[in-house]
Amino acid sequence: MTKPHDKPFLNDQAIAANEQRFRALVTATSDIIYSMSADWRVMRQLDGRGFLQDTREPTTHWQSKNIYPEDQEKVSAAINDSIRKKKIFELEHRVLRIDGTPGWTFSRAVPILDENGEIIEWFGTASDITERKQAEEALREAKERSEQQKRLYETITSGTPDLMYVFGLDYRFVYANSALLNMWGKTWENAVGKSLLENGYEPWHAEMHEREIDQVKATKQPVRGEVSFPHATLGRRVYDYILTPVFDEHGEVEAVAGTTRDVTERKQWEQSLAQSSEKLQAINEEMMATNEEQAASNEELIATNEELAMVNKQLLEARQKIEEGEVALRLAINAANFGTWFIHSVTREFITNARSKELFGYYSDEDLSIEQALAQITEEYRGFVATKLENAIYHNGDYDVTYPVIGLHDQRLRWLRAIGNLKADPSGTFSAFTGVVMDITEQYLAALKVERAEESLRMAVDAAGLGTYFINATDRIFYPSPTLKEFFGFRPDEEVPYEAAINQIHPEYRQKVIDMVEAAFKKGERFDMEYPVIGHHDGNTRWVRGIGTMQHYDGKDFFTGVLHDITERKQDEMRKNDFIGMVSHELKTPLTSLNAIIQVASAKLKTSDDAFLAGAMTKANAQVKRMSTMINGFLNVSRLEDGKIMIEKSHFNIQELVQEITEELKLSVTNHHINLFKCAPIVVYADRDKINSVISNLISNAVKYSPNNTTVKVSCAVTENEITVSVCDEGIGIKPSDTEKIFDRYFRVESSNTCHISGFGIGLYLSAEIVERHGGRIWVESEPDKGSTFYFSLPL
Repeated sequence: MTKPHDKPFLNDQAIAANEQRFRALVTATSDIIYSMSADWRVMRQLDGRGFLQDTREPTTHWQSKNIYPEDQEKVSAAINDSIRKKKIFELEHRVLRIDGTPGWTFSRAVPILDENGEIIEWFGTASDITERKQAEEALREAKERSEQQKRLYETITSGTPDLMYVFGLDYRFVYANSALLNMWGKTWENAVGKSLLENGYEPWHAEMHEREIDQVKATKQPVRGEVSFPHATLGRRVYDYILTPVFDEHGEVEAVAGTTRDVTERKQWEQSLAQSSEKLQAINEEMMATNEEQAASNEELIATNEELAMVNKQLLEARQKIEEGEVALRLAINAANFGTWFIHSVTREFITNARSKELFGYYSDEDLSIEQALAQITEEYRGFVATKLENAIYHNGDYDVTYPVIGLHDQRLRWLRAIGNLKADPSGTFSAFTGVVMDITEQYLAALKVERAEESLRMAVDAAGLGTYFINATDRIFYPSPTLKEFFGFRPDEEVPYEAAINQIHPEYRQKVIDMVEAAFKKGERFDMEYPVIGHHDGNTRWVRGIGTMQHYDGKDFFTGVLHDITERKQDEMRKNDFIGMVSHELKTPLTSLNAIIQVASAKLKTSDDAFLAGAMTKANAQVKRMSTMINGFLNVSRLEDGKIMIEKSHFNIQELVQEITEELKLSVTNHHINLFKCAPIVVYADRDKINSVISNLISNAVKYSPNNTTVKVSCAVTENEITVSVCDEGIGIKPSDTEKIFDRYFRVESSNTCHISGFGIGLYLSAEIVERHGGRIWVESEPDKGSTFYFSLPL
């Protein structure tokens, strides 16, 4: 049973364990890493990873340095909200990159709480999402331009008196222009998506159109007809209509488009002309039968002529309305900056406006033939466009084509979209193929850029030999890639449920993986773990590293990530650690005996007159101590990587420890001055022996890499939440390129100044691991030939 006074100790252990996992995540990730004070006023460290400027010392100017000015207020508001609610800070915002240009980042910071639930610090990561945001902005602009073009098309179609509509293959309306909605007396909402009957068509009328839609679908040819239909306000009217197939990319009919024109007046005129002709015939017969009725017949003839004049006037007025409609359409096309063309199906006469010539790189006063236009299309598209054009002209085929052209004079590459349709002359002697062409270069290139970026990402994942997966947060359906299936010993074409993959994880690691996955689902935590799996079919043990995060897409949550096979690296590490541990252990036994012999010999030589032997024995004793220190270091590395090194914390006075170490080293270091500056008597909760080894190692290194008769300065500084110990020397210094690797395992600075200095590069590595396992930080500031200052901090 846990005693009350043990609770702080257990809480500290839990915090330390969490911080150890966080540091492992920091080491493994490529994201930007930072830490903040509880109130976010002080940034204590920022590892910019080449994206932002690094911060090695605590600073209060981090917002003006890193946050884009226009986003600083938004960032502050999100920070205040997270502090108030003690929740994870998450935000996409702009930053000032290391070169001073703006970029985008997704930042997430986790609050670290004490035993009372109060925030003591924030640890965070930030990802560079600049390219994604730029791609999103390009897509947004492309969509806006697409919507603008759509509105232009709607303006053109809504301005015509013709009824324009589109049927789905289920006989329901999927589009109706304003003229048709007005004729029905309906709105878009209560008309589109409805059937013919629901829109007021009589049963016989609806069945007729349904048969015609089936005919268009079966024959892929247009259907034309004439029908009488009641108008919402004008009563029954006569309409001429044509139904045209709409093809998908496979050449199959996916919809039926229709255009209907009110020809009631024309029918009435035709009927009036027919009636007038009948009247004239009757009058002529009467004139031939009797001269007495000639006067009356003349009067009647005059009346008939007046009726004919009225009909002609009506015809002229109708033609004038049609011409006015065509002018309005031309004005709309010019406003949209479209090119237009006309092709005579018999003479092949090709008429274009100035904009069409400009798009093909011609001057407005130059002639442009079909052959010349086709010649400007790039070779790989030229044959395709020519075939589509011929099919549209002679078979009324679909013509909606996108293709690149090279301008004749300006040699500029443009992507064009051309749309056209065939219109038959009333006489039936020829057809006119007309249409528009528009410049879509920007939209096309923006979409192409996004597509290439996605393809590059897929190729990079495949080239890296990574397995990918995602899990639906709702139903927990598991979608692994073929490579990931192979990692778990399954065949690439085999179905692998989530539970089956979990069962292949080694039993000692299985529950930990499950817990981390659940934490990702419930808390949004990042998954990053190395663990072994046992192949389902082959039984082979493989080590993998899995990284995953929660993602929100299309209104759903998914847990997505990658797996990498690290079997070879883990096996090398285990063999190396076993060898180092075995050799180090075997060396300790003879070394212990040798140390005892030297101690006895030294004691006996104290009364000897042979000064040489006494001095030699003292030097031998120093070398044995040095070798013992190196062997213990190798053993600690082996234990550290096997997870067997233990941090045993207790409360102690850091000032007393630092003073004890410096006084002890002053006895053995005679060629340097070791000075302890002011250090407050602060009590810390840490492993006293491990912190002792860190401070001793830093001072020993300062002595080792400094000229004789120089000073090594040791000091402590206390801030609100941590204490920082520093060791400053006047030695050879470290190059900037080496400071980033100075705490790596087995790394040693190589130069003409260090070739005579012994060491294996494990002291700073062990020191860094010990400090990080305490939840602290370790870093260095150095200038070549002027000295170095090593710092490490511990939380209070």
